[in-house]
Amino acid sequence: MAGLASCTPKIFNQSGLRPTTSVKMHRSNLMPVFDEYEAARYYSAQVDFKDKSITGVLALSRETQDPRKFRLIMMTQFGIPIFDFSVSQDSFVVNSCMEQLNKKVVMKILEKDFKSLLMVDVPEDFPGTVYMPLKGQSRWGYSVNTKSGGNNYMFYYKDNGIVHVLQNGSFIKKMNAVFDEQVITVEHPKLDLKMVLTLIPQ
Repeated sequence: MAGLASCTPKIFNQSGLRPTTSVKMHRSNLMPVFDEYEAARYYSAQVDFKDKSITGVLALSRETQDPRKFRLIMMTQFGIPIFDFSVSQDSFVVNSCMEQLNKKVVMKILEKDFKSLLMVDVPEDFPGTVYMPLKGQSRWGYSVNTKSGGNNYMFYYKDNGIVHVLQNGSFIKKMNAVFDEQVITVEHPKLDLKMVLTLIPQ
């Protein structure tokens, strides 16, 4: 246990969580927020990159033939295309993207971000480490390895719902995501990149 505690990810250390056991887990343990939705979902979206800010509407849809394949299309309020991505476990296809965002480093980051948020890179069953609080606070977490790298998931209750906190990546490309059923906030502080998605009720 001492060896596990010494390499506890920062996200868990800061919240007073400690490793308890390594177990075989199912992806449902991670409570993926998109698994129950077959039809399209729409978000008001804002992407900030350095001194540029882009706002619009993001349409997220799942292919009926392949539940692990998604299409993400973002447009401005006036219908001008911003980006069009196809995301699956093994691929990330840039169908189109506006010039201001179409940078290699940004595309690689968005690929990892969307794959992590949609959990297309998480297998059905996998080994993981469970993190629990030393005292009775209602937070818990899991550290797992996915096809695109290690992910750390933390959960806690707020306003009768569950908030998800996801962190992955190295120091420079580190991703911090906080989301629930309504709002998704993704930040890369070292790259001055931020994305906020707010669910549009249907």
